[in-house]
Amino acid sequence: MKRHFKSHISKLMRYQTSLGRDLDTGLRLDRNERVSNLPKKVVADIFKRFAPYSFSASPESERLYKKIGQSLNIPKEKIYLTSGITEGIRILFEMLTNPGENVIVLDPTYPMYSIYAQMYQTEYRKFGYKQDLSLDWESLYSNIDDNTTLVMIPNPNLPIESALTIEEVRSVAQSCREHNAILVIDEAYHYFGVPTVLNLIDEYDNLVVMRSFSKAYGLASIRLGFMVSAAENIQYISKTRSIVESNTFSMGIAEYMLDHPEFMRKHAQEVREGSIYLQDELTRLGLRWHGGKFTNGILVFLDSNDTVNDLIGNLRKKKIYIRGAFEPPYDSCIRISIGPRKIMKIFVEALSEWIIQKKKASRAH
Repeated sequence: MKRHFKSHISKLMRYQTSLGRDLDTGLRLDRNERVSNLPKKVVADIFKRFAPYSFSASPESERLYKKIGQSLNIPKEKIYLTSGITEGIRILFEMLTNPGENVIVLDPTYPMYSIYAQMYQTEYRKFGYKQDLSLDWESLYSNIDDNTTLVMIPNPNLPIESALTIEEVRSVAQSCREHNAILVIDEAYHYFGVPTVLNLIDEYDNLVVMRSFSKAYGLASIRLGFMVSAAENIQYISKTRSIVESNTFSMGIAEYMLDHPEFMRKHAQEVREGSIYLQDELTRLGLRWHGGKFTNGILVFLDSNDTVNDLIGNLRKKKIYIRGAFEPPYDSCIRISIGPRKIMKIFVEALSEWIIQKKKASRAH
């Protein structure tokens, strides 16, 4: 079998993430998930929706398409369900790129963008950040050429939080059109406070917008998202459909949340309140931070990668999970997923204890 392995795929290094977390009693601050659990009553209401045939009959997606279309005022012909934005990214690479072409991605960002670029043998070009963490627009526009297939921009983005205005997206879409490139806007974090560009779909037939139920809806476990584009684009992209787009339970849970948008809005508000508290406390502790305005994540700057690893290990013993392991020049940073104020308070108390311990150890030497 090994002789059929593709050499460029064999060279890829992949890792499983978030292993060994205590999901019952631990604090999940490492994956930008909803860090608070859904109320038990909501969970019970959701499962009341499923009938005995839900286990044995093939999934029906029509109802969910209709609900998404109604919630966004978009015809279902312009929507395609995917197994999270992750699958959406893969589909776009599979259906639209050819080996040797280039893609431009706002970077650093969700790592699956660069992984799929390698898998589909495209050149990965970075639209990056300046030293002050503002967007380096020159790195975008100087990289677009006639061999560019995709320009992919999470808006807003993490781990370096940034947000594009609608006019900035329009400008990028126009530049992409001039080079016959496709602009992909990843709106996973949209509901935390950045205007959507869905209204530009009718203006630019080279625009694809991706959405997820993982972030503001707090449903990372159901692995469900969708993309929106011109009907002709969706008709082509949906040829990747594997009989059905998802499973009965993921789609049923998504339907419930679309029927009850107040739960998503409440979660987004709790994140905003938790973010304000966390920002104030980080400042009080003398730590530099960035983000927490447009997303549910905040980046904290420490003095070295060794310090990052020490803090991650210290908190993990207390079942508080945070994210590190970023590529230079951000390898001395940690990222904290934001949740309600009471959960952020637990993190801040543990962080404060660690800082005090570090200072005592430093004085002892």
